[in-house]
Amino acid sequence: MREALGWCSDVPGRAKAARTCIAGSADGNAIAQPQHPRAAKTLPKRNQFAVTKLGIGVGILATVFCLSVRAQTVNVLVLDQGGAQTILQAARESAQQRNAPSAIAVVDPAGDLLAFQRMDGVRPASADLAIDKARTAARLRRPTAEIEDSINQGRTAFVTANIAALRGGVPIRIGGEVVGAVGVAGMSKETDTGIATAAAAALSPLPNTPHN
Repeated sequence: MREALGWCSDVPGRAKAARTCIAGSADGNAIAQPQHPRAAKTLPKRNQFAVTKLGIGVGILATVFCLSVRAQTVNVLVLDQGGAQTILQAARESAQQRNAPSAIAVVDPAGDLLAFQRMDGVRPASADLAIDKARTAARLRRPTAEIEDSINQGRTAFVTANIAALRGGVPIRIGGEVVGAVGVAGMSKETDTGIATAAAAALSPLPNTPHN
């Protein structure tokens, strides 16, 4: 039969909450037994504090991730149907002023057709030419007149590029960014270029005026 041994002590300055007893047996094994309910609640509070710190840390990481995603956002200008119709109307008015019936095409930056009109008295082949001119100007981001000049000056490789190397295609730029292009085919290459250039400028922002 084993004889139970034990003793209790009070920790100075900690009141009754710090009272602890040591219980054991004759073989020298001792077990600490808290004598106040508050002593048993210490560990759960520490665990709860650790979980709270973990939650705060996760929240901070999530916020940083969201900020990083927002920092990578890029604004892109898009030529919508309203803008395409504005370009088309400007080209039509310019053609009427020049008494030069034309086929007019407006495309997006990829060269896909947004708006088109073939005025009365235009050759049927002009429709395809206008679309091809607009598509070339949009994809190469340069007027087709420059391509025609390059070919005339000896850069014949452009002929094999399967593009419309004829004057009358002009990129539409807003703030220096190409948002589409307009192609015109009608009376002559000079007239086509003039109409397309005037139409492409229809969406250009007005110059800043001084404020009083």
